Amino acid sequence: MNGHKATLLVIGSCFIATLSVSYAAFHHFFYTRGPQQTTLARYQSQAIGKPLPDVNLANFSGEALSDDELRRGEVILVLLSSECEACFKEGRFLSDIIAKYDNLRFYGILVFWSERNISHIDGKFPMQVFFDQDSLLRHGLEVKSVPLKVFLEDGVIKKIRAGATINSQTEREFVKDLEELSRN
Repeated sequence: MNGHKATLLVIGSCFIATLSVSYAAFHHFFYTRGPQQTTLARYQSQAIGKPLPDVNLANFSGEALSDDELRRGEVILVLLSSECEACFKEGRFLSDIIAKYDNLRFYGILVFWSERNISHIDGKFPMQVFFDQDSLLRHGLEVKSVPLKVFLEDGVIKKIRAGATINSQTEREFVKDLEELSRN
């Protein structure tokens, strides 16, 4: 019987060691590789200077956002999720910004949403919010995370800023980007 207990003890120890190594590898892969920087670098090399992909955007009432509205003048698309606390913080930050830069058009675009959380977003964003109906925008830009801000000039992507604007440094950088776009 002691041999059987020893075997079980060895098997149990190996199992625990395997779980520990798996956890360490998982933690290293997801928390040390900087997904936001990778995402932004990919956007900068693949999307900047290109036209906005085809989209199918509709608001809560089912009314479509016209293609002309997106491809004329200076537009900021704020890509969001209905379950993203950082997106809600972004909405609070943008309240003051949108009022100050009234020469720019801002649109919130839900690229990820859950039917159960749609009612919770009403009033959380200071701009009109639309759904990425057929996920054309999400797939066209290969969106993996939100919030994501897409700066457009006459339908051409000029800049993409990943992540929430939640500290003084990112606020200054975002305002600088807005000022550059509004001068054009």
